[in-house]
Amino acid sequence: MSGRNGENGDTGPVPRLVAPDWGDALVVAGLAVPDRPEVRTVPVEGGPRAVAVSADGTRAYTANHDAGTLSVVDLGSGGLPVLRTVDAGKNPCAVVAGLTGDQVCVAAWAGDQVRVFDKEGLSPVPLPVGAGPCAVAAAPGGQASRVCVVNGTDATVSVVDVSTAGSPSVAATVHVPGATGAIAVARGGRFAYVASRGEGTADGWVTVLDLDAHGRAVGAPVPVGAEPRALALGPGGDRLCVANYGSASVSVATVDPDTGQVGHPRPVPVGPHPVAVDFAPDGTSVLVVGQTSGTLTAVRVDDLAATRLGTPVGAVPAGVVHGPEGAFAYVSDQATGDLVTVRTAPRKTGEITTGTDSEPVNVAVSPDGTWAYAADSVSDKVAVLDLDARRPGTPLALGAPHRPWDVAIAADRTFACATSPGSSSLLVLTPAHGETLTFDGAVTVTPIALAPGASPYGVAVTPDGRYAVTADSGTATVSLVDPKGGRYTIAAGTVDCQQPTGAALSPDGKTLYIADFARTPENQQGGRIAVLSRTGPGQWQPLDPVDAPTGRLSGPHELALSADGLRLCVANYQNGTVSVLQRATVDDAWSFHMAVTKSPAMKYPYGLALTSDGHTLYVSNAAAPKAAVEVFDISTSPARHQRTITVETGIPIPPGLALSPDGQYLYAAVSKAWMSDGHALGTVYGTELAKNDQQMTVVATSPAQPVDRPTGLACRDDGTLYVVNQGRGEEPIREASLAVLTLDGTRLAVRESKTLPLDKAHMPYSIATAADGTAYIADFAARTVTVLTSGVTPVPVGGPGSSRPWDVAVTDDGAYACASDRAAGAVHCVRLTGDHEVTSLAVGRDPMGVACAPGGARAFVADHGDDSVTVIALSGAAGVPEVVATWRHPLIVGPESVSVSADGALLFVTSENNGAFLMLDTTTGTPLFTVPAGRALAGSAPDPRPATPRVCLADAEGSAVAVADTTALGLVGPAKAAFDPRQARR
Repeated sequence: MSGRNGENGDTGPVPRLVAPDWGDALVVAGLAVPDRPEVRTVPVEGGPRAVAVSADGTRAYTANHDAGTLSVVDLGSGGLPVLRTVDAGKNPCAVVAGLTGDQVCVAAWAGDQVRVFDKEGLSPVPLPVGAGPCAVAAAPGGQASRVCVVNGTDATVSVVDVSTAGSPSVAATVHVPGATGAIAVARGGRFAYVASRGEGTADGWVTVLDLDAHGRAVGAPVPVGAEPRALALGPGGDRLCVANYGSASVSVATVDPDTGQVGHPRPVPVGPHPVAVDFAPDGTSVLVVGQTSGTLTAVRVDDLAATRLGTPVGAVPAGVVHGPEGAFAYVSDQATGDLVTVRTAPRKTGEITTGTDSEPVNVAVSPDGTWAYAADSVSDKVAVLDLDARRPGTPLALGAPHRPWDVAIAADRTFACATSPGSSSLLVLTPAHGETLTFDGAVTVTPIALAPGASPYGVAVTPDGRYAVTADSGTATVSLVDPKGGRYTIAAGTVDCQQPTGAALSPDGKTLYIADFARTPENQQGGRIAVLSRTGPGQWQPLDPVDAPTGRLSGPHELALSADGLRLCVANYQNGTVSVLQRATVDDAWSFHMAVTKSPAMKYPYGLALTSDGHTLYVSNAAAPKAAVEVFDISTSPARHQRTITVETGIPIPPGLALSPDGQYLYAAVSKAWMSDGHALGTVYGTELAKNDQQMTVVATSPAQPVDRPTGLACRDDGTLYVVNQGRGEEPIREASLAVLTLDGTRLAVRESKTLPLDKAHMPYSIATAADGTAYIADFAARTVTVLTSGVTPVPVGGPGSSRPWDVAVTDDGAYACASDRAAGAVHCVRLTGDHEVTSLAVGRDPMGVACAPGGARAFVADHGDDSVTVIALSGAAGVPEVVATWRHPLIVGPESVSVSADGALLFVTSENNGAFLMLDTTTGTPLFTVPAGRALAGSAPDPRPATPRVCLADAEGSAVAVADTTALGLVGPAKAAFDPRQARR
């Protein structure tokens, strides 16, 4: 058989495979669809034994053994006509084309001659050679100036000079005892390699002939296995492979292309009776077919690793040839006449567009392998892709200002998430309640704010779905995010309050203060401030409280704590004052400093707000028939009353208060719970303090916004309000909730809102917030504190400026998250349990991608600046992560991302501005294949199913996701080619 590029009329080059059918036909297999050859037959004269194709692919030549003719077939015409059939001597059995001047040489076995024709099969020149010429060979590539003819009867090789078209001559005749007909000429035409049997033995040899020196032997014959039937030179001329029919092996040897010398051959067992060999186009491997066993074996030439196809490729396979791209090979079955197609290398099988002008940089495949998400880094979209139908779906809009970089899908498909570096957010994608994510299902997008300036890039999801883990390049952290909305309760026994009514949190988030009203009678001293210390994630223990005598307390309600943690203000609901407590350092005990009062006296002070410097205090007041806010300067003692701000007239209800973090806006919530409320009641007011307005304006009111009996509020940030809604416990029942109000640019109107459910039986009361958005809600009836976390736990892994976390991967046992650090040249291994211990390991310069192998034993790191891949054992010799290897290879250049196949055998590596990806053996680091798949490949995601050899790759420049089949050796199937059962390659 012969694989060549042909021409197809006006349609341009078409890959073709041509082979003789000894039953009087030429088989032409079109490879436009390489895994489904389109087989056509062209009738020629009797017994075609060999075929050759012209250098330009427009002509095929068949040596018709029984008819003694040469047929010339026009491959450039759609009809494949036979242009002519000419006399070729007695029993022609071999033909070679691509000679100087497009000449063609045919060996006539019974006539002891060769005939040399022009390209059209005309102007024949007969030339006597040795006895029984059975094989011919010339240098590949076209315009070969010499032809080597193996004369089987007298065991010689004739060297025919065809350098002058129309005037061939025999330049030399060389004796090669036991020549078998297996011969190859090196590219360039200087050296020929001839296989032979030793005289009187089955031992095999390869003799190297220097054609520039009239066929002089180069050194001694090189020993190979028994009965060498076929040999081939690698495309680079630096490898030789010999099929040893009698010893069930192939011999692989290095070749010096300059001297022709063959190194020591190394035998590789391949099964019984290897009869044909063929190098892959890139020279990295060679295929071997076993004639009697039907086996096909692929042998890598660098380490001689052999992979045998588990399924026979035929009953009596006789020949094998790679397709032009090397991803498929084709085997002729002598017994059935079938042409069997075999996958021999990974290849791109398709691509799915991600949208015009999109730049996808990362991709995630669903756990069932049927669909995928791709992050478009230049829009607010996540592309949705149907992998089975190879079509795009409706993209998911994340909304401004979010632009996704990485994406991950939970194993149970209850959520997915995408990072947005520019907005320092994690976007959580969830299906309808009770459903799982699908290709075309409805999806809700919920942004979770990370720390300001976090700028997260990589994201991964733990196997149990508890955390999404982000690599935060801006804050030198790895954040553990609860995408399902973290929630837990501080138990009543820990809180130890009779009636929790207020809450305040220390600036470091480690100390929580709870106001306990404790059923204090009016104008009586009573209540206390409980103090809790955080000992771990979700874990609190009580400290000594501030009792009523110490704090001069009388039914404490809301609390306000200064930014330095040295001043604590307590609203005394029952005596119309505010107690100001202070201390010299955060380690000191609280002491009473002064009481804030005014004349006329305040009534039922409920809400408090304090500026960050601790100087200006805002107190709610219901002394007049209106809800008001009194403003005090508490930097002096006694405090000085500055002004009154009206919230709402005619409503003698003290409102809850909140001050924006920048101190520019004050907000108040009025419950109206005392009114008849067959429907939701309540209003949130606001004012811009710099304007000194005497009346607050409405920010949100029911039923337009989710405000229902609000009892407390807090500012999550300058643009977000948290409002505690008690709802209604009696008929008509309305559920309690935490309303999250996102403000518009004026900060005095709501742009969008959502609610989180609370338990109305607990009677949620007031709220305090942490810098990360965690909400602490005092539950009046349950005597507990409900904690709604932002779901974000930042774990420091370095210092800002000297650390730049980039990518992250999680082990499938959930033990570690491994984050690459481009600035520090390190990988940080974060334990996902306990106190999140961090082990930092030095790797190569500018590490980018990181991936964990199945089983949780190893991680792989793409060292972009060092052209290497670092291997980490996650349970090293000392039981902690350690670097165990660094892989370097000329093919590993500027690696950017890595991923591991589901079976753990393959590492996929993409490199900067490279349209091909590299496949490495995860055991040795040996590059196995370089696979063209796009224009500028970025992140990759293997199919999660071990039995599905597929990887998806984001092609940023191609605005698509490429899909590649990673099969290295697999049977595709036979196609009827009508080969005569007598066919054998020789």
